[in-house]
Amino acid sequence: MSARAALALVLAALAVAAPAAAQDEAKPGGVLQRLMPGKGEEAPLALVIWEAPEELRVLFEQHLPEPPAEARQDRQQLRRWIRDVRRRAPEIAAAEGWFSAEVEIDAEGEGPVRAIVKAGERAKVVAVSMEFRGDIAGEGDYRESRRRALQESWGLVAGKTFRQADWDEAKARVVEALTADDYAAGELALTEARVDAAAAAVRIKLVLDSGPAFSLGEAQVSGLARYSPRLVERLLDIDPGEPYRTERLLELQRRLQSTPWFAGVSVEIDRDPAKPVRVPIRIAITERPVADVGVSLGYGTDVGARGEVSLRYRNAFSRGLDMHSAVQADKTRQVGYADFYLPPGAFPTPFLSAAGVIGTRDSFGVLGERTDNQGLETQRGAVAAWRAFIYQKVELRLGLSFQVEKSIPDGAESSLSRALAPMAQFTWRGVDDVLNPARGGVLVLQLAGGAKAAASDQDFLRTYAQYQHWFALSPVDQLILRGEAGVVYAPSRDGIPEEFLFRAGGTRSVRGYKYESLGPREGDAVVGGRYLMTGTAEYVRWLSPQWGAALFVDAGDAADARGDLSANLGYGVGARWRTPAGPLAMDIAYADRDRKVRLSFSVSVAF
Repeated sequence: MSARAALALVLAALAVAAPAAAQDEAKPGGVLQRLMPGKGEEAPLALVIWEAPEELRVLFEQHLPEPPAEARQDRQQLRRWIRDVRRRAPEIAAAEGWFSAEVEIDAEGEGPVRAIVKAGERAKVVAVSMEFRGDIAGEGDYRESRRRALQESWGLVAGKTFRQADWDEAKARVVEALTADDYAAGELALTEARVDAAAAAVRIKLVLDSGPAFSLGEAQVSGLARYSPRLVERLLDIDPGEPYRTERLLELQRRLQSTPWFAGVSVEIDRDPAKPVRVPIRIAITERPVADVGVSLGYGTDVGARGEVSLRYRNAFSRGLDMHSAVQADKTRQVGYADFYLPPGAFPTPFLSAAGVIGTRDSFGVLGERTDNQGLETQRGAVAAWRAFIYQKVELRLGLSFQVEKSIPDGAESSLSRALAPMAQFTWRGVDDVLNPARGGVLVLQLAGGAKAAASDQDFLRTYAQYQHWFALSPVDQLILRGEAGVVYAPSRDGIPEEFLFRAGGTRSVRGYKYESLGPREGDAVVGGRYLMTGTAEYVRWLSPQWGAALFVDAGDAADARGDLSANLGYGVGARWRTPAGPLAMDIAYADRDRKVRLSFSVSVAF
């Protein structure tokens, strides 16, 4: 019988004995490798059995190939494979701390090759010595604290297993800690790991050379063509001569990168130990385009077809004002606006920055709007200024607006109202995902007011609150509760612009009723009232990661007197589709008061 035929018989026998081999797989140090089977095929047994500690066995299987299938007929190929394993296996073992590993190869007989690894004892670190050179080796409490911090930052301490990966990581981290502050040119002048394989012990010696202490100098900006250098200078808060700090440079880079003008920012210094004093800060900038134009079309059951053309111009008035403007139109509303966001730091608030406020954003804008819905036509012009404060999950917006509105209700006289109104809005977002929340809540509080003594036609104080909470009842079941309430404290609604009054009904209010059809009447028109109260309970069952089915009930009303508020129930069923921009809802709702069924949904497409 030929050697090839004998090997074929052995492999066939092993395939038949697969259940017994599976039992061998459970034995420590004796696991059989398997090749990936084809579809519908049994996994054939491999040609090598590794007997080694589990951690090494996995590495050997990953990094040491099996001998070619014909190696049993070609002894020269088999000998080459054995030499390669005897060379590489101890290297792999040493990288994991086994420095006295020995490999025995049993290739006799017709069965699989057995690779037996006698790993010996795994080496541990027994001593660490860290010396210092350069400025850090000098006297003084600060230098002493830096030396102590570096010693404490060393990760491969006595008692730990010595692995090559841990050794490399520890060296990288100690250099990172050394160069983070003051010593930009710091380095490891000497690294030594003395291995006593017989005793399974490693002694480590390090010499850290800090070089001189660095200080930061003037900023040198490159890459600006479209925007003024003043935009960068306004954000520079590094004083020439202050000590070098990596975090200071990273913070400057983050601040510049977060602006609307720059697509990429690099902040670096030269680390020449011969020139450590007032080192220039090199800021390389890649600019964004000055203007972006957008077009979008949409359709919703509240307002029908709608379109928008938007323009973002990042250098308005050649002063870096970020202008967001648009013209929008649907059958109920036509509006044009331009909002101008001031460069960061235009009006600094250092005490808020020290308190941990992430940032402030200042803006002002103008708006012109016409609405025509439920028999009420309005024509409004407004100017406003805002400052937004952001702190973790909280956003606070404070502003002042002045608006003039002409109201033309069907069947009643038109009126003109003016309001100079300080405004505040508080938003708290405590959800797991802002766009597709599964659990958590969002709270919105608003406050605005006007006075006859200060350019308003009526004394009023407007308050509004909304809270929505998502409950994850199970991985696929969700309960959503929403409630909102608003009150305008005023002698009457006369002289108050519709912007500060309330109407209800529609897709995001009480489903089943026409958009803004719930409210007091003036002539033949539905107008805004001084009171609002609505609520929603919705159950969603997710049938797949993207699609869900919903049951809901809404209730609410808007009125000019608290006693006129009615429940106005709306309830129905719907479908939910998760999109990257949030869930899309398609509902069929029944309005209990109107005895009508209405479809409710909204979709937009941007170009």
